[in-house]
Amino acid sequence: MNSNHAPTRPISITTEKSGSFVFVGYYDGDFVGSSSVVSLAIDTSGSSPVLVTQQSTYLSSGGAPIQLLTDPKGLRLYVGLSQGQNGLEVGGAEVYSINPSSGALSFNGLADTSAGRGHSNAMDPQGRFFFAGWGQNIGFIDSCMISPLDGTARLPSSTVNLGPNPGILPGAMFVDNSGRFLYVAQDTGANVVTYSIDQVTGALTQVQGPFTNISFSPGTSVADPLGPYLYSLSPFGVGIHVYQIDQQSGNLTEISGSPFNGGMNGIGGASGIAISGNQVQALSGPAATIFPSTANFGSVTVGTSGPTRVFSIVNNGDQALAISSISIIGTNASSFSQTNTCTATLAPNSNCSVSIDFSPTSAGPLLATLEVADNAPASPQTLVLNGAGLAAVPALTLSPTAPSFPTITQGTTGAPQTLTITNSGNAPLHISSVAGAGPNPSDFSFTNNCTAAIAPAGNCTILVAFNPIGPGQRTATLTITDDAQGSPQSVSLSAIANPAFTAGVAPGGATTASVTAGQVAQYQLQLTPGPGYSGNVSLVCSGAPLGATCHVPSSVSVANSAPSPFTVTVATSGGAMLPPSIPIRFTPVSGQRVLPLLTLGLVLLVAVKNLRRPRNAEGRGRLMGCSALTMAVFCVFLGIAGCGGGSAAVPQQSIITPAGTSTIVITPAATSSSGQPLELQPIQLKLIVK
Repeated sequence: MNSNHAPTRPISITTEKSGSFVFVGYYDGDFVGSSSVVSLAIDTSGSSPVLVTQQSTYLSSGGAPIQLLTDPKGLRLYVGLSQGQNGLEVGGAEVYSINPSSGALSFNGLADTSAGRGHSNAMDPQGRFFFAGWGQNIGFIDSCMISPLDGTARLPSSTVNLGPNPGILPGAMFVDNSGRFLYVAQDTGANVVTYSIDQVTGALTQVQGPFTNISFSPGTSVADPLGPYLYSLSPFGVGIHVYQIDQQSGNLTEISGSPFNGGMNGIGGASGIAISGNQVQALSGPAATIFPSTANFGSVTVGTSGPTRVFSIVNNGDQALAISSISIIGTNASSFSQTNTCTATLAPNSNCSVSIDFSPTSAGPLLATLEVADNAPASPQTLVLNGAGLAAVPALTLSPTAPSFPTITQGTTGAPQTLTITNSGNAPLHISSVAGAGPNPSDFSFTNNCTAAIAPAGNCTILVAFNPIGPGQRTATLTITDDAQGSPQSVSLSAIANPAFTAGVAPGGATTASVTAGQVAQYQLQLTPGPGYSGNVSLVCSGAPLGATCHVPSSVSVANSAPSPFTVTVATSGGAMLPPSIPIRFTPVSGQRVLPLLTLGLVLLVAVKNLRRPRNAEGRGRLMGCSALTMAVFCVFLGIAGCGGGSAAVPQQSIITPAGTSTIVITPAATSSSGQPLELQPIQLKLIVK
């Protein structure tokens, strides 16, 4: 502390339960640009009380102490924060424990960390909930559950938005003595709104208001700690308004005779109001509380354990708490287990911890109860434990969801892309197959190490290579079959391939030739390989017209992106010499030779017989005539029978390539680096024969 810069400009004040100390908040603190809270002891040893400074505490948050509150037992001081000298928009409160002997403050933590400037704070009489009002243009109220261990309330359990109209800010807040209602004075005019307080979570629900005829402000309004009343000091000496609280609805009714001026004179401005009396305390003796008051362990896989949660057993009474047993009971008690630091007795305002583990033994919702048997009222104290068991199942996650492949040349193989399969489930994952499908599955190859079971959170990899056998856009689907939900999973594959080579006309060549029948047509062509492709391209020629023959090299070698020329020739046919005649023998039909030969045999027999009979000249003449006739008949029938049959020659016609236009097709064939046939386009040439 800088002794040359004493705190100045007090802006808040409060006392604690014992009445031994006063705490004052100063806008200008011990250091330039900071604020402080000063602890003062009330010395009543003399004839009149004297305040003795005990300690000055620097506020490290940078905010100004706009409001001071102490808890119902006087154990802790809450320093409500607002915008300080550094201009920071600060809200919530710093929490300090109070030394019961000296009043010195020790920092415990925070109660809320509002995202805007603080305006007002309130606490219920049982010290369960802390309310922080904050905002810049639109107001908000945070409800926070107070830890009985150290008084902190780190995160709000719920928040109320006072909007949508700007300028509605929580200027002052009070909780009635029952702890059931919160009263909020809004800055825009004389508007007071009543909220009911959820007795388990502290959540707020508007139930009354706004009251346009009631006005509250910080420092000049206070709630009665002993009865259902609110007091408000009117400005300009009008008096004190007293409002009775309907403890069922939260409605406010000004009592008869209010406002009471109490002998006040003049029209001076109201400075502040205070009320004496102690707040109603819990039943004397030991009192046990389990904190937090809810225990949801969430979803945990059967056979595993979730994170350990720690709960506190707090003796918030004024006598020792005797603990006889701590146990877990209920239908699903076997799914929960506990260890604790509790001894047989627990001193007032002290605590011990119980650590609970959740290890579900079956799937579905599971319930049990933590039971603390003690000597406090309502023993045993209980805490409901709930969680859910998840059945052990594998789950498959793919990364990336769509591999990206650079453009390469048809017939070559690109660098493999890695596809990672992660088991995001809670049971071993088994991959049964990895296969390709879709329009172009042969353009992609796969290798993987996913042969063994994959443990939860484990992974395996699939290497996917693009080795296109066709040009242009190539697509396929990688299909993964497994025992995870949603099987089979699929991954879309897409890539672009350049042609393995392009066929074109060599310098000075053409794809059209015109010749006269009998001439030879020539085409000068070349193959130019794509980037990275090399190999042999076989060629086959077809489509030559009648009487023409086509000749191409059996193969052409391509490499290094250099053109490889080759020649296609088509030889046509013109007039030609007649080929030697081919005799055509006419062969009588079988069976036509038999009858003439039998007839001939009969004639010869008659002739021989006649040669034996005649002896004179006349007979010999007839014999000669008969012989001549017989020879004539013999020759005729011999001819009919085919004796000495002749032949005739038929001249063959010459083949000439007809005039017209033909399409000559050159069909290339090649393989990829892995030996797969490539998809290639044929080369078409035009032949015109005149």
